[in-house]
Amino acid sequence: MKSKKQKVSALLLSLIFVSASLFSQENPDKKFLFNSDKLTLSTFFVEIAPGTSFSKLNDQMATISVFSAGFILNDRFSISFFSANSPKINLIGVPEFFSEEYFDWVEAGVELEKLPSSTELVFVNFRHSGLRFDYMHRTDRILFWRAGLSAGFLGGLTLSENKSFLGLFNNTIYDESVISVAPDIGLGINLLKWWRVYLDAGYRFLGADTRIMSAADADSFTFSLSFAFGKFGN
Repeated sequence: MKSKKQKVSALLLSLIFVSASLFSQENPDKKFLFNSDKLTLSTFFVEIAPGTSFSKLNDQMATISVFSAGFILNDRFSISFFSANSPKINLIGVPEFFSEEYFDWVEAGVELEKLPSSTELVFVNFRHSGLRFDYMHRTDRILFWRAGLSAGFLGGLTLSENKSFLGLFNNTIYDESVISVAPDIGLGINLLKWWRVYLDAGYRFLGADTRIMSAADADSFTFSLSFAFGKFGN
């Protein structure tokens, strides 16, 4: 009886061993969306432009702060999520009562009735978030070039009577979601194995409501100085 139990135990152990061996083997025919042999993760990174990104908004120079985080593939391609915001330093004139522009604003959804009758100017705030894609050429050199495309689809434009700390007490009269597309090209400088500086120039197309702002007042050339941090050295 004892020998029978031993045989059964040995058989069970053999089956467990064979099953574990089969399941532990890699499947050479397993398919993936990307070929890992050709596409490798180089590093994760963050990139900031702390008030060092500039463009025109409402025919005025706007200072924009940008923060992005993402990853680099093959030391050439990067994908990141960015967030951009401009402080309320831009102003736009309130149209005269009962003028054609006044009715355009009302039709667009601007709550002009929330403004005191003496208000002549309101603040314009631009903020948006989205995805950015970059190609970087010969990043093994100290100086290299890159070309990028930013697509903003979250956030937009707001008009407010006043500006307050962190915008907590602003009298907002208009809030519009907009889509922006901004291609650019620039230079990258490898300062340290973990620190890069980028200088970029491009053009931003902003899908603002033309009843509030014409395309000429919203679309603009862009210039940016940004700092990236990651494991860029081999």
